[in-house]
Amino acid sequence: MMSKLGAILAQRIVRPSHKRHILNRSLLFAQKLSRVKVRGEHCCGGMKVVPSREEHLNALKGEEFDVLVIGGGAVGCGCAVDAACRGLKTALIEADDFASGSSSRSSKLIDGSGSYLGTALREKDIEQLYIMLQMMSERVTMLKNAPHLNRIQPMIIPIYSVLQMPCTWLGLKVYDFISAASNVRGSHLLSKEATLYEFPLLKTKGLRGGVVYYDGQVDDARMCIALVMTAVALGANVGNHMEVVELMPLEGCCRVVGVRDKISGEQFYIQAKSVINATGTSTDAIRQMDKEGTAPILVPTVGTHVSLPRYFGSGHYGLLSPAHKKDDLTIFMVPFENHTVLGIRETELDEVPGRGSPTPDPDDVDCLLEAAKAKMEPCVELGRCHVLSAWTGVKPNVSCPTGKSEEEEEKRGSPISSYVIEVSGDGLITLAGGRWSSYRVMAADAVDVAIKSCGLCDDHVTSSWTQDLKLDGAESWCCMLPLEFVQDYDVPMDVAQHISDSYGWNGHALFSDAPDLRKRLHPNFPYIEAEVQYAVRNEYACTLVDIIARRLRIAFVDAAASLHMLPKILKIMAEEKGWEEEQQQKQMLAAQEFLVRQMGLGTIVRPRGTSKSQPKKKASSEGCCCRAAARKEARSYSRAHPSIVVASKDKILEPLPIQRYKKNYFQPLATHRSSKNNMQPLATQRSSKNVRRTTDFLPFTSGITHKAVMDNDQSRSIATGGWSFGKRELIINAWRNKFMC
Repeated sequence: MMSKLGAILAQRIVRPSHKRHILNRSLLFAQKLSRVKVRGEHCCGGMKVVPSREEHLNALKGEEFDVLVIGGGAVGCGCAVDAACRGLKTALIEADDFASGSSSRSSKLIDGSGSYLGTALREKDIEQLYIMLQMMSERVTMLKNAPHLNRIQPMIIPIYSVLQMPCTWLGLKVYDFISAASNVRGSHLLSKEATLYEFPLLKTKGLRGGVVYYDGQVDDARMCIALVMTAVALGANVGNHMEVVELMPLEGCCRVVGVRDKISGEQFYIQAKSVINATGTSTDAIRQMDKEGTAPILVPTVGTHVSLPRYFGSGHYGLLSPAHKKDDLTIFMVPFENHTVLGIRETELDEVPGRGSPTPDPDDVDCLLEAAKAKMEPCVELGRCHVLSAWTGVKPNVSCPTGKSEEEEEKRGSPISSYVIEVSGDGLITLAGGRWSSYRVMAADAVDVAIKSCGLCDDHVTSSWTQDLKLDGAESWCCMLPLEFVQDYDVPMDVAQHISDSYGWNGHALFSDAPDLRKRLHPNFPYIEAEVQYAVRNEYACTLVDIIARRLRIAFVDAAASLHMLPKILKIMAEEKGWEEEQQQKQMLAAQEFLVRQMGLGTIVRPRGTSKSQPKKKASSEGCCCRAAARKEARSYSRAHPSIVVASKDKILEPLPIQRYKKNYFQPLATHRSSKNNMQPLATQRSSKNVRRTTDFLPFTSGITHKAVMDNDQSRSIATGGWSFGKRELIINAWRNKFMC
């Protein structure tokens, strides 16, 4: 009642210039008084209490709703927030977990490849310019409404042609001019040295510099969870792991929807005045459930992404390398969770998989890695052995509905760039297509259609106000929040930064609710035990997969580390859920199956426990670059290797101990090339008089072969006469390897 009363007063009494502000305050006031309660003695926050999943299920069984949204992805959750914000009685159900589909498997960029302007100019399509303007406006809205989950992401386009530099710069300036106030920052040029500073492994031959433009990065799954919790705070009832099994029409648009709870196995019915189908890749399945024989509209494609160690990219900048030929891949590298996400390899799908996303294809991963390796120095090793996680995401592109039946429709139409809203004869509203940059606009349009077609505008707000609505966790958030966590709860800075970026102001409730659960789940990651308890109590996490994939995101960062964290997570969840031994075993098996089938563990990603003495499987010459024939004898080096190798062009010699030099440190070291004394220690070689000095003493890391570096660096010997020149060259070489250490 509070949310409805506040919305009505904001619409009917207040002047238009003040409507949005007062509506926001009334909704937040209703949120604090009704749905979400915070209790505790801490001045900044306390224990957060939300309705339990059982309370939501009881409401779904016994109440009639104005709007029932099927689908818990970005678009479905956006519809629930929009409808609840207008004062409509709203319900949201999802067959798996919230954001379990393509909404959590995006490129992590709001714009993506930045191709709208190029497509508009190349194909003379004005619609692309409209979509680009809409995307840029929504990007600003996302940065404003959820600043802890969205951030400005600078992207570098490397330039290797003299003519490409002014053309790319001019195109991005047109991009800046068209976007006007919606652009977050203006594009600019970058020198060759500055480009290599951010991406030290980038191919230097022919590099002229770079052009920087600014996109936005979104933590997609956490953004979806924030939308769900915002809808709950506004009065919506939600339920994950609720599968639709039946659609029965009533008078007008009213429906009775049969659902089955996958957790308990219980089946019941939900009654609603209007139903919105926002199921993404399951759009056609719901449409055919509504009317058998309906022609499909999905034209799905599957994109492959991999997670790599951070040193392959940059900690701050992203990289975009557009395809110059028809058969080339558009490569992007984005920093995410202190790692680097590499994408994207897109292929067409004949049909949508029935269960989850497709298993990542090793051939697609190899193709993606080879395309990325072609953009780097020849000495860089990049192969399957460096992949930490691999996943696929089905992009639910759609074509325009023709109204024909499945038998009459011989071939599907071409996919459209925007989205589709379809109202069936029985009143089912289908919302399909789109992406993260258009989810809010799509949701507002779908709710508008529901209000008009089903007569839901008697005493409710008839306009969407979500443009200025702060999402869950964004209230009172500021950039100094991590420091506040450090001071108030005595946690490490990396943990505080992670909690601030993932939970925003809710971090106070997370820490206050679990003072004894602040230990790390893994020594190399900032995830802590309290996050598991918080996800179960306040974010409706029901399974182990819900935790590792959508709450912590560790499965998309490092699949092997996820496997090691499972026992600790299972122990905490079992205490919260009261699982018996049999249920715990089922959960563990399901999580392991998820990592193997959907994260590439075992086929692409090698578990940490694999014995080093096992012989590596042979690969074809078209396979992984790290097993190429030209580099069979080359040895990759990392911190774990305490020695270096003195190599000739014909053979690899035994490792020699590293010597530390105090005098003449900036002068090149000596390497003795005589056939007799190839095994002579470096200290003995240095004492020789007739010795030629070279620059082979460099720090080596995994990702670069020693032989390749020596072969490429033999022509860059430093003259012993100039101390300053030798110092500068050594500093540059060490600086070039700083991200690899």
